[in-house]
Amino acid sequence: MTASVTTFPLLSFASRPAAEAALADALEAAVREAHALGRRARMALSGGSSPEPAYRAFAAKDLNWSQVDIALVDDRWVDLDHPGSNQAMIERAFAPAKGVTIFGMKLPTESPKQAEAELDLVYRVLRPFDAIVLGMGPDAHTASWFPASPDLAACLDPTSSATVLAIDASLAPVAAPYSERMTMTLPVVSEAQQILILLFGAEKKQILQQALDAPVTHAPIKAAIEATGARCVALWAD
Repeated sequence: MTASVTTFPLLSFASRPAAEAALADALEAAVREAHALGRRARMALSGGSSPEPAYRAFAAKDLNWSQVDIALVDDRWVDLDHPGSNQAMIERAFAPAKGVTIFGMKLPTESPKQAEAELDLVYRVLRPFDAIVLGMGPDAHTASWFPASPDLAACLDPTSSATVLAIDASLAPVAAPYSERMTMTLPVVSEAQQILILLFGAEKKQILQQALDAPVTHAPIKAAIEATGARCVALWAD
């Protein structure tokens, strides 16, 4: 069944701070649920400027952070001191969360392809995640699943055993100037307990609505929505 705006949970908030607070609260609830079950909580977070205030609010929560693992959904293949590093942003946001463990994707290899095997072992141990935060670009990509990438089919293969893949984003204009990336795959996203998509602005809302009726090859975010169903919720504010 094709998803539609009537069946896909799209929650609207009066302001961006309200949406950010809701995301922080949802992540807190996921952590508390995992801890109540007597196990570590495992989150996977996307980068970008939109979710950073929500991450800061989440990091300020009174939680047992020594029992929380945070991994990246994807990252650009740049060093930590580069302004484009998603890992650097997440580490800044979670500086107050004493004891949290953050797993980065950028390894000291020349290319992301050379790091696939090592990172695969890391993500294989971490999965399944209690919650994953996704964003969406103007081309309806999420994670580093770009419509123009030659690696898209491998990322979206539901039967793949790979947890992470190196990405050639050189044909995706929205990815410039970061043509080399690392991303988790659809099977990892599809098994998470909860998917949270944070979106801001009328244009992004329209792109998401149009994506629900488009092929996944043109709108990769639809793959995450279809694979997770009611476990996937979008939080939107203008």
